[in-house]
Amino acid sequence: MARAEKASAHRRRFGKHSISVVVVMLLVLLTSLLSPLQAGAVMPVILDRAPRVELSGFMERYDDHTEKLTLADIINPKNAIGFTQLKGNLNDGYSHKAVWLRFTLSRTSRFPAEAWLRLYPPYLDHVTVFIQTGHDQSSASSWRKILLGDHTPVADRPVPNADFLAPLLLPLETPVTIYVRVQAISSLNFGASVHTPTDMNRQTSTSILFQGGYLAIVIVISLLNFIYFMRIKDRLFLYFALYALAVSINYFSISGILSLILPGSAHLVSDYLADIGKGGGILLVSVFLIRLFATELTPFTRRYLKLMVVIGALTILADPLGFYIEMAPVTSLGMLFLFFVVSWLSYKAVKNNKPGGQLFFIAFGISNLGYFIHFLQLLGLVPLGWWNINNIQYASLLNIVLMTFALAERLRETEQRAMAALRESELRSVELATERVATERQQRFLTMVSHEYRTPLSIIRSSLDIMNLQMSDQYPENRSELDKMKRAVRRLVEVMDVSLEKSRLSDSREKEGAERTLVAPFMASEIEEVRALWPKRTFIFTISLTDHAIDAEKHYLTTALFNLFDNAQKYSLPDSPIEIDCHGEGDEVVIRIKNQSDGILTNETEELFKKYQRGSNSNNTNGSGLGLWLVQEIIQRHNGTVTLEKSGDHVEVTVRLPLADTVEKSTKDETPLIEKLNELSLSFVGLDAVNTV
Repeated sequence: MARAEKASAHRRRFGKHSISVVVVMLLVLLTSLLSPLQAGAVMPVILDRAPRVELSGFMERYDDHTEKLTLADIINPKNAIGFTQLKGNLNDGYSHKAVWLRFTLSRTSRFPAEAWLRLYPPYLDHVTVFIQTGHDQSSASSWRKILLGDHTPVADRPVPNADFLAPLLLPLETPVTIYVRVQAISSLNFGASVHTPTDMNRQTSTSILFQGGYLAIVIVISLLNFIYFMRIKDRLFLYFALYALAVSINYFSISGILSLILPGSAHLVSDYLADIGKGGGILLVSVFLIRLFATELTPFTRRYLKLMVVIGALTILADPLGFYIEMAPVTSLGMLFLFFVVSWLSYKAVKNNKPGGQLFFIAFGISNLGYFIHFLQLLGLVPLGWWNINNIQYASLLNIVLMTFALAERLRETEQRAMAALRESELRSVELATERVATERQQRFLTMVSHEYRTPLSIIRSSLDIMNLQMSDQYPENRSELDKMKRAVRRLVEVMDVSLEKSRLSDSREKEGAERTLVAPFMASEIEEVRALWPKRTFIFTISLTDHAIDAEKHYLTTALFNLFDNAQKYSLPDSPIEIDCHGEGDEVVIRIKNQSDGILTNETEELFKKYQRGSNSNNTNGSGLGLWLVQEIIQRHNGTVTLEKSGDHVEVTVRLPLADTVEKSTKDETPLIEKLNELSLSFVGLDAVNTV
């Protein structure tokens, strides 16, 4: 029985509510039929149970191209019929015109009389709201005027809030008409919604919490990247920190939160800060991309990013200098194309296995999607809706967070490479220390051996002098043999002296200086020596130099020439002459040594200058494969070049040395060459000479 009574009471309440809704609709219909001012008006929005009602699809529009129409003009019957139905929200893109919007509200008893009209987006420049308060719509006293927009001081608004809010006092079941005039120098987009006080408080709290959290995260990330920059001095982190800061500045100005932070001056600086944030973001992200994708850039993409740097700078100056309307489409189109460029570069980074490449690709993909929708919305190509009103904030936040992770990954890999380089450097230091110890031991050994050889060599030389005195008269036919022996011994003594001197120079870290040397007498002396050592070999020597001089270290240069002469006589065909030509060519002295040999191969000429490399015709001769290598080291020490060429059955070695008046003395450390000389066997030059005696 009780259940039946409850059901009956519920049906009675439901019946009363249904009757009230029907009555409201009939009254509105009757009013629209009787009043000429409502000609063409849409059905009113019924405010009932829902705490929030979106007005998308319930508004009419009237375009004011003159930008001079007043409310009195708009409510005039001839203009009132000019309103057209607006599908969805207002979405005109960049436009100079003013647009009037009209909609009608009517509440039931379930909706509170006091409510809030919320207008968005919060970056609209000029918003004027006219709310019907009286029954006579033709009378000015029947309308309440409210000024909103980010060019209106916060003190002149009904309530300080990040959104544009207008208070409503709605009579029960009575239609209330509202006119809104909107105008912007940027994109002309507009949406509206009606909220109960409780829902508006919730909306405001959620908005402040979201916006504050967004700004806090972006600022913290910016500071972290700046700290990274201070730590490792990589400007990539600095550019990203400044880019994140520019994004936060832009968000400050377009989200409406600036009116809460700077209520006294927000209306004066909001447009400038928006341009600084947008232009600065474009400029900095372009510089950031140039540095981040340096290896992936093509000449075209590099020039395009530099162009975007210029566009970003012009965007910053557009509003202060008064050409924002002309600049805005250029900036938007540039940004649209930039999305494709960034996507392509991040894809190449993934393909090239760039550190953090996958995170860069995902981060730019998310931001590109958000900014792409936002710019299409600014151009009027995508309708304004609840789902995309904050898409740029969501996209930029995810982009900045993921980019931070990607840069952190890049930093981690950089540190790993640095640690690997440090370990390699430490290993190299150990190797160098080991080599230094081995070199010192070798130098001590060479010094000892050289010193010990001097005594027996002195005895041999003295004995040869005595034999020369005693046998010169009795055995004159042996004089030439004795002379050859004396020359060989003198050559060995020179080798020992050079070895001792090099050991001393290595220990004291000194460098041997070059001497100004006349080429003609020096070469004549060298030829005289080799003719005496190998009298059975014919040496044809021609020289066309007079006072030509070179800067030479004679010990080294003598060793190099002796090795070339020794190779020529050793590998020449029997009874074949050795031709030596010395002449000048420009700023160089050229020494050519030509001999006849059929054993060397053409493809061996470059290989013979390598250490321990011997030719295919060296099987029956003594040697270690160090001769030509040492010759090349010595000639390069004198800033010259040496080449070996095979032509038919002849081999030609060409030595080129710069003249003393045209060459700058080398500043390179000679210690490596000293160490190379000390590596050689003691018998390399001297004993070869002895073996020929």
